[in-house]
Amino acid sequence: MATPEFGTISATRMELLNTRAKIRLAQKGHDLLKEKMDALVIELYAIKDEVREARKQVEEELKIAYQSLAKGEMVIGPDKIRDLAQYAPSVLEINTQTISIMGVKSPRFIVEEIQTEEEIFYGLTSSSAQLDRAIVYFRKSLKTLMIIAEKMTLLEKLATEINKTKRRVNALNYILIPKLRATANFIASTLEEQERETFSRLKRVKAILEAKKQ
Repeated sequence: MATPEFGTISATRMELLNTRAKIRLAQKGHDLLKEKMDALVIELYAIKDEVREARKQVEEELKIAYQSLAKGEMVIGPDKIRDLAQYAPSVLEINTQTISIMGVKSPRFIVEEIQTEEEIFYGLTSSSAQLDRAIVYFRKSLKTLMIIAEKMTLLEKLATEINKTKRRVNALNYILIPKLRATANFIASTLEEQERETFSRLKRVKAILEAKKQ
């Protein structure tokens, strides 16, 4: 049967059963996607809180590091510190892994300390306690900054996945499921109309047969 709205649809009981099965499947998919979206939103806000705390932490670490560096400059002079910085060895190594949160893949940064024969790369006579403190806190801030970079990357990927899932949920909720329900209603009403027409024809045939008998 062809209609401007529904196109060519076989108004049969089998088609009605198939359409209702599609509605149930689409509704189940909608519910699962909605649960996934809600879980992703919860995860996103939890990570946002972690980023906020990490930013506070790195601000404090950098504050201490720069204050200690300034005090160290007052003791041994900025020129000496610049000379020492030229010989500073690499002490941190950054490796990456891949993590997955509800199907969302994102890199995880792992900051490891490189073991060196000497913890202090400069002579004790060329240093000060404040410079040692500055170095410690600069290293701490680097680790915290990598945590922030990891979390920010994950936040971006989660936001993208939430938007994509939201579009799929809306497509099911406002387009596909209503269209399937309208199709099911059309088939059901068509079958009812056909049954009424069949019943009316049977009544007319019965009346004709009874009239012939009389």
